[in-house]
Amino acid sequence: MAKKTTPMALLCGYLGAGKTTLLNQILTNQKGYKVAVIVNDIGEVNVDAKLIADGAKVTDTSSIVPLTNGCICCTLKTDLVSNIENLIKSGKYDYILIEASGVCEPMPIAQSLMQVSNGNLDNVIGVVDAKRLVDEFAGGDSLLKKDMDEENIESLLVQQIEFCSTLVINKKDLVTEDEFKKVRAVINAIHPGVKVIETDHGKADIADMLATGSFDFETVYASAGWCQKLEEEEDDDDDDHDEHDHDHDEHEHGHHHDDDDADDHDEHGHHHHHHEHKHDGDSGADEDEYGIATFVYYRRKPFNRQKLDSFADKWPRNIIRCKGLMWFDDEPDMAWVFETSGRQIQAGYSGQWIAACPPAEQKKILAENPRIKDEWDEKVGDRMIKLCVIGQNMDKKAITEALDGCLA
Repeated sequence: MAKKTTPMALLCGYLGAGKTTLLNQILTNQKGYKVAVIVNDIGEVNVDAKLIADGAKVTDTSSIVPLTNGCICCTLKTDLVSNIENLIKSGKYDYILIEASGVCEPMPIAQSLMQVSNGNLDNVIGVVDAKRLVDEFAGGDSLLKKDMDEENIESLLVQQIEFCSTLVINKKDLVTEDEFKKVRAVINAIHPGVKVIETDHGKADIADMLATGSFDFETVYASAGWCQKLEEEEDDDDDDHDEHDHDHDEHEHGHHHDDDDADDHDEHGHHHHHHEHKHDGDSGADEDEYGIATFVYYRRKPFNRQKLDSFADKWPRNIIRCKGLMWFDDEPDMAWVFETSGRQIQAGYSGQWIAACPPAEQKKILAENPRIKDEWDEKVGDRMIKLCVIGQNMDKKAITEALDGCLA
């Protein structure tokens, strides 16, 4: 008989989004749940812990555990897990809520929570401020804290929207109807299909947040807009496979291709990719009524590292999100994940290309995956650049030409 586990929910959102207000709403309307809360404030005094205790009129303050002087997505990971396990061992609580600091990224915290003994991650709730989204993504004035720059805010907002199973759009009353439609358009591009709760003053039904069973790491990861777009490109190419002429040398705008493994998880040692197909048209960035569009940039040539670095300094401000695989001419054996959120740009190793494996291993992989063999590029094997670009009022042609200018 399987041992009963204690469900947990992670609450993320940028500073001022309304996480603490939402927590108070939950704690004052627990509907039979005995909820313990872990609060992470970056500082010596955990202000949120006191606000929660006072706002929710909590008499047993032992149910609120503050974690200070660090971030639970990095320096306090061990403390987070041990505190949760102690709460579970006490037997006093049947649900645990974790309120992350406003500057935390949700994915690494979720990965830590999945390691908790006798716990299960039930829901990851992102809370966003509708007014801030309008200001950051719809052309309004920037709302910046003195200790954070614009690119960090954009990055956090994107990641907190992208990696959640439930998204609470708070402070809806502070924006116009048209502004709110723009907010929804941006969210739909970043995380299409996510469960959305629209509210003001953090008023939401507990049934939509606790005991939902809605979180699955792989599902949430794959539901991000960039990931879905790459999958769509794969499916489109599958449907039209017999109609395409193989094109190894040309690199015209708008070419897309098959991708047998669009999810770039870091733990994968190799990537299974396929070569370019020649399309008759320039598919991609069809804008919606608010100018939100998505397209895939695909090339078989590598980037030149110095050229890409130079372009990164001039990265277009209206690209909200860009993510995908790439390779460099000075390191041809390695696959990289390229990722931007707003103007925050980063890249990291993602494994070795199959084409760089020893012949015996390469032969084995290709034998086990005949689809890759059928689409193998004679010159570069499975090496590629494949980036999903999401933005607002983008000039696709100019962005494509600029990226082409970074090729080796």
